[in-house]
Amino acid sequence: MKIKFVLIAVVFVILSFSLYFFGFGKSKPNTKVESSKVFRGDLIVTVRATGTAIPKNRLEIKPPIAGRVESILVNEGNHVARGKIIAWMSSTERAALLDAARAKGEEELKKWEDFYKPTPVISPLRGLVIASNISPGQTVTQQDILYVLSDNLMIQAKVDETDLSKIKIGQIANVTVDSYSDVSIQAKVTHIGYEAVTENNVTMYNVDLELKTIPEYLRSGMSITIDFIISEEKDVLLVANEFVKGNSGKGKVLKKIDGELVETSVNIGNSDEQNTAILSGLEENELVYRKKKIQEEKKSGSSGPFSSPKMPKR
Repeated sequence: MKIKFVLIAVVFVILSFSLYFFGFGKSKPNTKVESSKVFRGDLIVTVRATGTAIPKNRLEIKPPIAGRVESILVNEGNHVARGKIIAWMSSTERAALLDAARAKGEEELKKWEDFYKPTPVISPLRGLVIASNISPGQTVTQQDILYVLSDNLMIQAKVDETDLSKIKIGQIANVTVDSYSDVSIQAKVTHIGYEAVTENNVTMYNVDLELKTIPEYLRSGMSITIDFIISEEKDVLLVANEFVKGNSGKGKVLKKIDGELVETSVNIGNSDEQNTAILSGLEENELVYRKKKIQEEKKSGSSGPFSSPKMPKR
């Protein structure tokens, strides 16, 4: 009886170890193989910056005389030509005379209006009215601002000092107004600042851009995203960045040869945030591979057939 009990115990131990080492104890593979196809497409390498729409030349229009505004001829958002009359004013003396004549009747008022002409306010430049601070009947001094004009709106980008070497005069950029993100406008670099600006402990430089076309919805002070085009290549071989390693023109990819994954050298070109250009070593529609690590789940059970159960944490 005793011998029978010992034999049963031995068999149980052998079975337990067999199950653990050849079954439950086997570790799952911690990588999986993924593939991607080489394809043709356009590769645009950019440097991204943020900026603001600002007036190219901002001009404040002040009254030529102190007195009263009789009529306004333009409003905020209107385009004006150089030399255009944008408002009429009466001097303090004319305003007093007209008020006295008005009390005597229409005939007397008309006589003085014809005899004592109002003073025009004239636009000194062609541009856009971006602010209007007057209304008819308002009394003003020569220090008050009637209008603010801008000849054109431009973009001022703030470029990180680490990217400044990639920016050149005449360089093309794609500009997107944050509140109209589905529309892209082309712009050109016209000036690169010499004085640094520090924001959040980061050294930046102001870069001015001229818009090819100025959309009606653009307003001074709007937030802008600018993508400076560093290089643009059409119809080149591309592969996803995750499937190629290397830099400085030399790269490595995994190809399947006779059923085995083999690391192969390729010549690579520029890269954007998603793809890398392949200059040689691969063909269109060819498959490349990568080994991706699988995140292991934390084991909640015991680590062996005879392990003690873990005590719960307090």
